[in-house]
Amino acid sequence: MKKQGILERAILFTCGILAIIYSVIVLAFVTTSPDLRLRAMLDSVEAQPGQAIPAGIEIKATPDIQKTGSFPAPQVGDVLTKIGDYPIRTFHDFSKVLSTLRDDKLPPGSQLQPNSDPTELPVPNLVEIQDDGRYIKIEYWNTEQKTAKSAWIKIQSIPSGDVAISLLWFSLELVILAIGAFAYWMRPFDRTTRIFFVMGIITLVAFIGGYNWWIIAGSLMLNIPFVVAAVLIPAITLHFFITYPRVIPWLAQYPVGLLRTVYSIPVLTTFVILACLAYLRWTSLIDPGQKDLAQIEYPQLVFETVSILRWTVYTYISVAGLYYLMTLAALFYGYFKSQNAYERNQLKWIALAGLISTGPVGYSLYLAEFNRTQFALGGAGIPMFLASVSFMVAFVVGIIRYRLMLIEQIISRGMLFYVVSAGISIVYATVISIGSLVGTQLNRTPSTNQAVSVFLVMLFAISLLLWSRDRIQRLIDRRFFRQKYQLDKALKRMNRAVGRLGDQRSIADRMLTSCREVLQVKSAAIYLLNPDRNQFELLTGFHIENSPSAVPCSPELLEVLEGELAFQRVATGLLKEASPAQQLLRLLGFDFIYNLELDGEFAGFVALGQRSAGSTYSAEDLTFLNAMGQITSIALHSTKIHQDLRRLNEEMRIKVEKIDDQRRLVSILQAELTNSQEISEPSNPNDLQRGLIKGNSPAIRSVMETLRKVANAESTVLIRGESGTGKELLAQAVHENSARRDQPLVRVNCAALSPSLLESELFGHVKGAFTGAHEDRVGRFEMANGGTLFLDEIGDISLDTQVKLLRVLQERAFERVGGSKTLHVDVRLITATHQNLEQRITEGLFREDLYYRLNVISITLPPLRERREDIFELAFYFLKRTAHRLGKRITHIDPDAIEVLERASWPGNIRQLENVIERAVVLAEEEVITLKDLPADLLETKKRLPTRVIETKPVLPETVRRVPLSDVEVITFPGSENHVDPQLSEPEQLKLALAECDGNKAQAARMLGMPRSTYYSKLKKYGIS
Repeated sequence: MKKQGILERAILFTCGILAIIYSVIVLAFVTTSPDLRLRAMLDSVEAQPGQAIPAGIEIKATPDIQKTGSFPAPQVGDVLTKIGDYPIRTFHDFSKVLSTLRDDKLPPGSQLQPNSDPTELPVPNLVEIQDDGRYIKIEYWNTEQKTAKSAWIKIQSIPSGDVAISLLWFSLELVILAIGAFAYWMRPFDRTTRIFFVMGIITLVAFIGGYNWWIIAGSLMLNIPFVVAAVLIPAITLHFFITYPRVIPWLAQYPVGLLRTVYSIPVLTTFVILACLAYLRWTSLIDPGQKDLAQIEYPQLVFETVSILRWTVYTYISVAGLYYLMTLAALFYGYFKSQNAYERNQLKWIALAGLISTGPVGYSLYLAEFNRTQFALGGAGIPMFLASVSFMVAFVVGIIRYRLMLIEQIISRGMLFYVVSAGISIVYATVISIGSLVGTQLNRTPSTNQAVSVFLVMLFAISLLLWSRDRIQRLIDRRFFRQKYQLDKALKRMNRAVGRLGDQRSIADRMLTSCREVLQVKSAAIYLLNPDRNQFELLTGFHIENSPSAVPCSPELLEVLEGELAFQRVATGLLKEASPAQQLLRLLGFDFIYNLELDGEFAGFVALGQRSAGSTYSAEDLTFLNAMGQITSIALHSTKIHQDLRRLNEEMRIKVEKIDDQRRLVSILQAELTNSQEISEPSNPNDLQRGLIKGNSPAIRSVMETLRKVANAESTVLIRGESGTGKELLAQAVHENSARRDQPLVRVNCAALSPSLLESELFGHVKGAFTGAHEDRVGRFEMANGGTLFLDEIGDISLDTQVKLLRVLQERAFERVGGSKTLHVDVRLITATHQNLEQRITEGLFREDLYYRLNVISITLPPLRERREDIFELAFYFLKRTAHRLGKRITHIDPDAIEVLERASWPGNIRQLENVIERAVVLAEEEVITLKDLPADLLETKKRLPTRVIETKPVLPETVRRVPLSDVEVITFPGSENHVDPQLSEPEQLKLALAECDGNKAQAARMLGMPRSTYYSKLKKYGIS
């Protein structure tokens, strides 16, 4: 793996070096390329049979074209057919001829005198006019006059503006590439830095070649790197954002297939473009050794190849636009899905760059689709340059600043100084060079007086420039190297430390770091006075191997230190003759002491060693220390308060836990006492009979109060609530507390029967009513005559049954199925449902008139999660009943298990709790139910208690009440929660948690989110004390 990493690093850095070399070659090629100021596109004009228009390329623009002689220059829309001796049939021919012109030698008879007109002289097609430059003869077809014409066009150099933009882009991209190379060198196995470095390489090659594509088009060797890089830019950018900051789900699910899809189109496009360019190069007729080529024509396949090349390029530009949209989608997906603050900061910058770049990229795509002439002539160069710069700047700011953290290592203070100094030197050298150039161009043959005048002017100008440069350089030196101007940086560092409220040692380290950097001190330390004020104790320091960790503090020394702000070491005679402060400096081995105060009292001092330059500490240094000391004192005081609050927080949390444990024990005793009273005390017939309904929470007491009021009424009762909340038990309690308690209570589960069977079950049937009805059968209404009929899941009955049930409720009469005799009954109806009857009425599944008949008195049973106070009583009731039924002796439940039961969500309500207790009783091997006896899914829902302190609130004197712990307001302090790396092994997690909690096992267990008993057992298992 190590060898593979070294090989990969070597390959990528080699590619980076080659990219720089390629860019330099292209820039050199561009700056030395001849330019006729004729602009064309990939389109070719083919000679058609029967038409006079010859084959060639259409001229799209003539910026700053210069000609000589009487022949007119070509115009936009004319067809260029020949340059010098070379026929022009394709754009490749045009670029190839421009390349050959740089090395063409002047033929005999081509040297002309000034102001000569080559149109009137028998001269070769390439001439040089003295003091004017070279001219070449071109032939073209004038589309307006429909005639062939010729002109003498001046051979110029590439416009300086184009070269300047190329150099500017090369400089910016080179800086970004250097940053990417440095980041990758420091983290070679980081995917982010690797892709970022590759993007820098490809972008450098693509934009340097793309901005000058029409110049390098004639060189296949220069075209190959440009084509590969330009085509790969959209794919590698998309690749970067589907893997950064983390892999998107599709890539994680289909890693190979998705990347193949991303890169397949660019790879195929690259092969097509390179194949076309290679074929055009192979079939090119441009040969410097062969001049007479006018009668040679290209085969039709050449023009078809040019058409394929043009179609491929513009099609892939549209595909690149789609890649850009997918890149933005991946970028915003990562931004909105990321939960990490660092990642969101990175992506925020890049997303902003993406939004800014949407305009330039959209404009470039518009040109490519609807104004291809402007696009081919470089109209998209500046927009794409701006888009690329915005993205690259965002990469640097977002990624390196927030994640890689390498920018400070690259752009150090010394490097900035040299860059600025070099920049000033370059600026002044440029000014002097321009001045010299202007002076020489004013008059090529100056007289003696003119030469003296120019010399004096240049001497004065250069002297003035050098003086101003020295003044600016002095300001720069003061800005970068005078320590007293670094106070702002140090203050910002201390402000960050105060904002984080760390421990005293971290605050002190930050202050000493600032002092060492600003004052150029190697050794430094902070000593604090102990609470007894008789000894100084070392808090932290740098390079203090020979300094004591504690120094005694006599009353005389304390009085001297409190009387002055600072002390500097001076050369004195014997140690015993020195003052207490000087004796302290010698004992510590430092040169300077600055006092620190807390709450207005002397609390310690900052000790600084000898400065690197060997100079003494000045008044400006004391001012800096004064500012730093005040902030440090505030920070130390805030830290002390924070630590005290955390200590009180911990003590209060322990008390809260004790109160919770006591509350559980009280609840257990209350449950036992309630059960004992129910067994020992005979019930009073006039008291409310709860039946099997357990609990004393406010929610259940409200339900029982409603039950007491409605029990003796004859009104229909509708019981609502989730499944498992005890609706049937409540119906039984209503019956047992009513005047019909001595009559039968008949139960029917409507959801368990089909509509036909339900109708027969409720109303009965006569013999022969349907197949299988061999005898008369009494229905549930008749069976409940004089008593109570309980219809469970009433919301699930069919509409036909609802109609017949409505009649019974209205008339208290019905007929059996298949019978004609009307039967009258005296029945009180109680119904129950977990359905939303109002919604079912809206959906047409329940009759509204029946709903109002049933909903005379409505009682809603609360779910178990809303009556957690009853969980103890219910759990112990089920425990006792199940243990008795199974013949097992289980007396109680472990407090940790009770905590899990209390915090569970209980979607199945009381029925789920009963099943959990029954399972635990079956699995329990001891007399107590522990966490291991509970289901695993219940343990996973257990949440760790938050770190908290209790905020006390005044209680009104006239309302003394017991506030449940769930209503206690909690204050959480930042930094009070600790997290353990889940990648550590279990013993390492246990040890780390115990160390961070200073040996407090209960706190360590809470930090790991596990019960104390489990934590203790794991400590015992691994032998950790």
